[in-house]
Amino acid sequence: MASSFLDIWRASGRAHEFGKTGSLPAPLDRLNGETLAGRDGTHPLAFLTSAELLTPCTGALSGSLEVTSGSQVGGEIRAHLRARATKEIKARGTRVALKGHLLREVTQSHTEKVGDQEHTTTWIEVLATEIANVPLMEIAVPATLAPNDEIDLKILAPAPKLGPPSVHLGVYMVVWTLQVEWDIPAGADERVAAVIDVAQNPDLLRSGVITLGPSAMMGAWSEGEVSMDIDPTPPIAPGSALKVNVRWPGASGGRGARVELYADLSKSLPVRIAAAALETSDLAKGSLVTFEIPSDAPPVFDGAGLSLRYRIRTLIDRPLRSDLAAERNVVIG
Repeated sequence: MASSFLDIWRASGRAHEFGKTGSLPAPLDRLNGETLAGRDGTHPLAFLTSAELLTPCTGALSGSLEVTSGSQVGGEIRAHLRARATKEIKARGTRVALKGHLLREVTQSHTEKVGDQEHTTTWIEVLATEIANVPLMEIAVPATLAPNDEIDLKILAPAPKLGPPSVHLGVYMVVWTLQVEWDIPAGADERVAAVIDVAQNPDLLRSGVITLGPSAMMGAWSEGEVSMDIDPTPPIAPGSALKVNVRWPGASGGRGARVELYADLSKSLPVRIAAAALETSDLAKGSLVTFEIPSDAPPVFDGAGLSLRYRIRTLIDRPLRSDLAAERNVVIG
């Protein structure tokens, strides 16, 4: 199995496409340029983190937004703004906001005609769409600052009520930022920003708000003569071991059997995270299979037009005939 969830996409390598660039909106604009583009078939986004994309301060400010760890969906965000003006700032006003962006890889192409021949260049480019903008109206920040003026301000903000959480899905990324902005007339805005790591809330998964499938939160599961019991009982924490006790008494014949763990991301093909091969006879009498869940495996979620689910699949490989398979869902996150 891949040592990390993102390794599945990183396996295609990191190769720039000559002359191609990508661009993201502030404050995720630090690496705008060729880093956000790649040759067709590669996945440039898989090699990037949200922290690498962030421009924490613009030119007229120094300092940071220090965020207390532990934010989760439906909870709160606590931060501390410590900033100093490096030059005079005269703004029309200020804004404090929590913003969410969906970053995604998009296939782009360009066709040009050279003589009687047409040549098409295809490449991958990283783009972003704003999915949330929550103004924090009760937080007052001075609009005018003289050089060396300092701001020391604690900020309390609501985390996204239903998500999505912060996730990196290889070809997609959901990024939450907290931003303090100065609206500069006839000039570029000034800003201090931080990336917020918003974790999935286990209580949200247990509440039934997200449709997970009847087997997803169960330890013991069976359908017909097939049973797939898992330990521990979901949700399964990333970075931990998932034990699957699988038994198919009627299993026989075929070239063998497999137990597989898949991630099903909407708008994308299923991704096999791990697999274990068995003899059919071992499957018939019952076998224990252990999968190490990657520490960066994203949690089950719905939001931003995407959804992620996990499933375990038991398969009997039958040559020249359709395979036999049984499946159950499992919650990771």
